[in-house]
This record gives sequence, C-alpha cells and structure tokens, in this order.
Amino acid sequence: MTKSMLTFVSLLCFILSVPMAVAGDHSLKGRSSIELNIGFWHESKVGNEISTAGNVSTAKSSGFIGGLSYGHWFQEGLSVNASIGLLSGEATSSVTLSGASQRASSVIPILLGVRYYLPESSFGTPVRPFLAAAVGPFLGVESKNDFFSQESRSETALGARLGGGIDFLLGQTIKLGATVGYNLMTDFSSPVGARKNFSGPEFTIGFGIMFGGSDQ
Repeated sequence: MTKSMLTFVSLLCFILSVPMAVAGDHSLKGRSSIELNIGFWHESKVGNEISTAGNVSTAKSSGFIGGLSYGHWFQEGLSVNASIGLLSGEATSSVTLSGASQRASSVIPILLGVRYYLPESSFGTPVRPFLAAAVGPFLGVESKNDFFSQESRSETALGARLGGGIDFLLGQTIKLGATVGYNLMTDFSSPVGARKNFSGPEFTIGFGIMFGGSDQ
C-alpha cells in the first residue's frame, strides 16, 4: 500500500471515528456550503537530470490535487454543486548549451453537477450517502518561455465526473466527506504537458462550511 493510500485511509478512518450522534438539526433543505477537497492518490515526480547537453529539472503532479466547490440543497435529498479544481500540473526547467527554457502546464476542470442523497431514511441524520454527476469544460493551459520567445496557449475539452460518497454533518456548520469518482473527457487537440487526455479515477476527502437557514 502506497504512502498516499495510507494517508487517505487514515483520514477516512478518522472521519468514521467521529461520533455520529451530534446534537442539532441535520436538515439540509435550503442550506448552502463551501467545501475544500483534497485528493491523495496521485502520481508525483520531482527530478533533476544532468547530461552533457545541460541540466533539466522537472516537477510533476498528475491525478486530482485539489479543488473548491459551492453547493446548495434545493431539496433534502438533492443539491446542485459548482466546482473548480486542478487535475494535473507540470513544470519543467532546462539549461542547455543553446540556452535556458521553462515550461508549465495545468488542467483545470470547471464543473456543474448534482448530488442525489439516498436512502430517504438517512434524511435528518448526520450520515448522508450520495451519488454525484457533473459536466463541464476541462481547461488546458500551457506556457513556454526561452531566450528567444515566449508562448502561451489554452484549449478546452468537454468532460464529466461520475461518482459517489458520504457526507458527515458535524453540528450546524461543519461537514466532512469522502468521495470516489471518475473523470471522463474528450481529447485536447494537442498535448497539454505530455498528454491529450486526463481521464481517470479520483479519491478525495472534503472539509466544508455550511450556512443559510432551513427552508422547510
């Protein structure tokens, strides 16, 4: 088991160990939340290579890194969510006999979706399982800089995220959650970083602040 997987499992166990019999009203209809999500199962690479041609340094992180989302519960079992995140980031710096150059790239999903909470018997309790679906653009951004020129470009691919998870309501204002999902997207017309497509799974935990009154 990798270190990132152990971290995820440890945090998930911590969430599950929090007492669920938290006093207070656990209704969600009419409420909103702002949530920070962090993924732990990702590939990262930091390297430094020296050859006769020069020095190359690379920092790379692929897979879900983090994101911010806003949600609003129109019904007790249905919420609408908007999110922005960072799916992949890469930075490369090289120094050769011909000069120095830098390259940076990132993939940013901007998604709008829904969460459907079930079963109905969980309504009013602090443990809320859900299914989730979201669609929107995946924005790919890449910039290159060397001694002779500067270049930047961006392009958009359509994508979706499907998954599910559990929200844990801790009192009136705090929400913790764990989510498993899969990103599906069309190809970029040209590679962003080293890839045209960033489809794949994500595993995240979230920390949210809830606000607004109940509208029952």
